Amino acid sequence: MPELDGFQVLDLIRQRSDIPIIMLTAKSEATSVHRALALGADDYVRKPFSAREVVARVKAKLRHATSAVP
Repeated sequence: MPELDGFQVLDLIRQRSDIPIIMLTAKSEATSVHRALALGADDYVRKPFSAREVVARVKAKLRHATSAVP
């Protein structure tokens, strides 16, 4: 991303919203995973990944998000 990295975008979103966030990334270092989760990511998916995996993760996060609404 040309101006902001994914961690900065994550931080900006978290300042404004608690929507579920799944990071899709090529970074596979454990420190990147820990940093993303510490900043508020709900999940972290490393490349290469299948579309089916991403769809399944999105559905799971949405299911949990909607079940938490009173």
